[in-house]
This record gives sequence, C-alpha cells and structure tokens, in this order.
Amino acid sequence: MPLIDVVIPNYCYGRYLPQSVQSIVRQQVEDIRILIVDNASTDDSVDVANELASHDRRITVIARKKNLGLHASCNEGIDWAVSKYFVILCADDLLVEGCFKRALSVLEREPDVSFACGGELVWHEDRPFPAVENSDAHDWRFLSMESFALERSLPSKVLFGGGAAVMRTADLKRVGHFRPEISFSEDLEMFLRLSLGRRAALTKAIHGIRRVHGANLSAIFWQDFKRDMIEKKLTFDSFFSHEAASVPGVERLRRGVYRNLGKRAYWSGLSHIARGERAAGLDLLKFAAQLSPSLAYIPPVDYLAHMPNPLGHIRTRLAEAWSRH
Repeated sequence: MPLIDVVIPNYCYGRYLPQSVQSIVRQQVEDIRILIVDNASTDDSVDVANELASHDRRITVIARKKNLGLHASCNEGIDWAVSKYFVILCADDLLVEGCFKRALSVLEREPDVSFACGGELVWHEDRPFPAVENSDAHDWRFLSMESFALERSLPSKVLFGGGAAVMRTADLKRVGHFRPEISFSEDLEMFLRLSLGRRAALTKAIHGIRRVHGANLSAIFWQDFKRDMIEKKLTFDSFFSHEAASVPGVERLRRGVYRNLGKRAYWSGLSHIARGERAAGLDLLKFAAQLSPSLAYIPPVDYLAHMPNPLGHIRTRLAEAWSRH
C-alpha cells in the first residue's frame, strides 16, 4: 500500500502543473500516488497532465468533460485514496522540499493526531521566488478542537492552508466529503471536523508556497474583508451546527469564535476609516457589533497582541488618517 496519496484539482492551470507535480515527486518519500483531476479545462491542461503521467507511473489523470467544481474533485480524491495519508495540492501551488518527511515524523509518532499542517508563504508570481529557510527545530504544537477553533478565528503570523497539510486518510473518510455550501474556507471546515475528538499538529515551518497570479479562485475574498469574515463565520457555523452540535460547551465556544471574528472586523473597520473608506469601515464596525454586541461599547484592545507588528500597523493607520487632513 502506498504511503501518501496526493490529489491535484485543476482547471486551466496547465502552465503550472509540471512545477506543482515536481514539488511532490521531489519529496523524500518514494511511496506516493498522484491523481490529477481536470475539470474540463479549455487550455492544454489535459495534454500536460497526460504527458506527465506518461513519464511517471505513479500519476493518474481523470479528465472530466464537464466542470463539476473544486469540491467534487477533492471528494473524488477522497474516494480514490487508499494510502495511509492524504494531501490536496491546488495545481497552482507548490510544496516545500522535506515537508512530507517533517509531517510524517509527527503523524507516525502521535497516533491521535489527525493532520499535521505547516505554514505557507504567499508568492506573487511577478516577484522573485521566495527563499525558504526552515530550521531543523521540531516546533510542533498540538491543539484540541477547541483550541484550534479559537486560534483559527484570530489572525496569525503564519498562514496555514490545505496544501500544507498531511491528513490521515482513515480520519478523512470517517468525517466525510467536503461540503459544497462552504465556498471559500473549505480547508478550515475540514480541519475542524478532523480535529473533533482528535488533535491537530501545527508547525511554523514553511511547507507550502501559495501562488498569487490574479486568477486565483479566492482573490475576490482577499479584496473584500467583510465577505471574507462572513464566509469564515459560515464555515464555523456549519461545523458547530453539524459535527460539534452535541459537544459540551459548544455555544460558549461559538461565542468565543464570534468575538474573535468581531475583533478582526472592528479593527479592520477602523483601518478602513483611517484610509478614507468611511462607509466600508462603518459597515465593518456594525458587523463586529452583530458578532459580539459588547464591541459596540468596549474597544477590543487585547486583539492587538495577536496582530503581526501591531505598533507598526497603528502607526501606518494614524499616518494615513493624518495625511487626509
């Protein structure tokens, strides 16, 4: 039985496929399988995928005649998987060399850990390729579902995402498919399900490269902070209303998550106002109060401790506000 199965969902990213596949095969794990699921691409993706498969028997290609969407591709990969571990890598993203070995060292040692996730670097492809300098220190942290949910509702100095995670296939099949109604934070929603009754392992070491090229599916959310917050709230709501519905203290946890999201909306609202985007800023402040009513009266100063370089952020916003007068 192979050790790791990797599914690559693809739509019109033929130009990125060779680099993505190469980042998988260069891992220090020989016993892998790769499934490329093409969603009726209109570029040369299928030809590129078939060419890659012709040179590596570990690669299988599924070429759909109709685009069924990202979730269907990921779910088909879950059904296909037979290996001990499972990875989803978007066709335009990359893995950092050695990330499989680092994740497997934890998963093999800690049987109650359902997934091991490293950090991701954001690479704007019109800029130089980022240098990755991972230390050899094993800085893994182990989180319960409650700790993971609260932490992921706050900003982080390290970006975590699905492409940087190695999951136990048995746990993934147990929790089921990705839900089509979760249109943006599907990796977070799956991580929440996987962490229920288990543990999550996170490291700051960089395991993935998230490529930004203007055509990313999530670009619209990056540009609209309120919509991003709404989608994250829907993601948490889905988990709290389904798998976690009977967990003791779930309503207290939900309120804690809402308050964290509200804090983010609050300070983003002030930031928008400082930049002269008054209407959007006031809308975010209103949304923050809807998430956690006390935010209408008491500024969440404690949130600043979770921001990367909070003093620099405040100075920048004050300078922007001052320049407008």
